[in-house]
Amino acid sequence: MAKDLKINLGGKSFHLSEEDFTKGIPMNKEGKEVDMAMTVDATAEYATNSKEYFRRALIGEERTRSKFRSLLGVKDLVKLGTVSMSAIEVRPGATDPNFDNSEAFQKEFRVNALMAATSIDIRELELAFMSDQLAKGSNSFSDKFEFMNFFYSQLELKITEIVEKITFTGTTAANGVDGLEVQMAADTSVLKPTAGNGGVASNVTSTNIIDKLVQARDVITGVNDGAVRDMPDFTFIVAKNVYDALADSVSENKASGLYYIEGDTLAFQGIPIYKARGASADVIIATYWSNLLNIQDLMDEELGFNIVDFMKTTLQRKIGVRVDFKFLPSFVNPEEIYYHAV
Repeated sequence: MAKDLKINLGGKSFHLSEEDFTKGIPMNKEGKEVDMAMTVDATAEYATNSKEYFRRALIGEERTRSKFRSLLGVKDLVKLGTVSMSAIEVRPGATDPNFDNSEAFQKEFRVNALMAATSIDIRELELAFMSDQLAKGSNSFSDKFEFMNFFYSQLELKITEIVEKITFTGTTAANGVDGLEVQMAADTSVLKPTAGNGGVASNVTSTNIIDKLVQARDVITGVNDGAVRDMPDFTFIVAKNVYDALADSVSENKASGLYYIEGDTLAFQGIPIYKARGASADVIIATYWSNLLNIQDLMDEELGFNIVDFMKTTLQRKIGVRVDFKFLPSFVNPEEIYYHAV
């Protein structure tokens, strides 16, 4: 006779039998219980967070644009007000005041809408090493399994590098954004090398890199009595081949007995040299970090990867991943930038 348990709850009676507690316990064909226990590593990250991967990709951690002055949450247009006080002088207190001009001005920046998209075949996931995390034949896809963290991390790296290149070499025709090189080349207020200030731009080598940096230093020093060069975040931003040319020059001069100051990172006369991975060959930019802008939209609606299961729409066994964001690299004061490019 089956054992029975009577429960009174809120004036209602419930009867539970011993059989009710054994229902659902898996049995093999001999009627014996099957042990379904398993151990899951508590540190395993099975719940993906695509937003975090995308945030890192746009901010560009450890990339050039992460050092710029960031303007986030820009939906369309932002107006940045600033003031120039370069004309102010300090005079003897007994003299009559001669009011120097401080110029206030405003500059507009309009972000550009960008998009990246890719897809991956669900069948490849089912057949590959991560198949134990995705039920074979499943028509309802969920990204909440470990492989998708790896997938998003690889997508993050790819977008990070693409946006790094767009930061410098992007063009409206190619990807919707004019990068810094395009903007600086077109801006007549940006300082550039000429025959009159040290020589025209040319390919950078280990034999002329010092002359190139001296020229950049001298030209930028002539702006506002050297105020730009005295900025605490003043730096040289250079292409990879320029950085390598300086490293070669340092090595060659050390080997010949000449003395060069060299620390953990390359510097020129105390000014740090930053290697920009996305810059074109032979590019040298001398300015201060806060003069460069990283303008983006990182609001919630554009913070993550949009994931589409194509089975529910086009009946294809694919996962579509699309990201939409807004981005613009720019600068505030063009006359406080030296730009060398061939």
